Amino acid sequence: MQDLSLEMAKAVRRFEPIETEGLTLYPIQVKDIDEFTTARPAIEFMQQSLPVAMLSKPLLQSYYTLELDAAKNGQPGSGLFYKCILFLLLAMRVGNGLPAEKRIELVDLELQANDPKRLKSVLVFVNGEVKRITPMQFQRLRPILAAQNGIELVSENANPELVQAERDLAEMNAPKLQYRVDALKATVATFSGADESEMEEWPILKLLLRRDAVQRLAGYITCSFAEAQGGKWKHGNPFPSPLYDREIDYCGGLIDMSTFAGGAGMRAVQNAGNQTT
Repeated sequence: MQDLSLEMAKAVRRFEPIETEGLTLYPIQVKDIDEFTTARPAIEFMQQSLPVAMLSKPLLQSYYTLELDAAKNGQPGSGLFYKCILFLLLAMRVGNGLPAEKRIELVDLELQANDPKRLKSVLVFVNGEVKRITPMQFQRLRPILAAQNGIELVSENANPELVQAERDLAEMNAPKLQYRVDALKATVATFSGADESEMEEWPILKLLLRRDAVQRLAGYITCSFAEAQGGKWKHGNPFPSPLYDREIDYCGGLIDMSTFAGGAGMRAVQNAGNQTT
């Protein structure tokens, strides 16, 4: 929450709405988790992975430009612009209960009069009142939206290729799981004593924090037993505390060449070196 003021950070921890830029932003609720999952990529997108020509533009304008370019070339768009709008509607709780396509109808676009390729603002109709969100405003709102809903933004200084490589490696090494909301809710309910029906009104962040607590506690108990039996881990116990997450002080995206592919990677490099000498 490094981009948030102290008061905003407190509101996030309390699952309270935040008033800023003339808008009220609410934590998105579990009952909207399907729409949230659809819209999430527009918030966590790595802006530095955009084409160089778009890096200096606000992210919302870049999304709009990508859609225009795709339409011009007769190609399907990324959908990031519409996902971004949907996320804003969810956070503002506009069109509650409506499907995503109906929520989008509560929005209009205001374009620059002298340049229709430039987005002036997004117009959101809230209880008979029009709320304007400019691309620059969204740039300031994005860290708030992320923090309220448990989304971790990548640092602007991060190398997008390295970040993606680390994500790909983590996905490759991860077990294949069936990610079902009902299974998540049932597990959290079992450990917390809350009923699944109550969780529909929970902020998604609250459900994610409860999930992390369950994983941390189960991991701590399991690893404690394993450690007592002589178990060891390459980078140390991954769950040293039942209360706090371990601080990662190593890069999971880097692999020792001697261990890659059972040593085949190192042998290939050595063979290539011998052939050039």
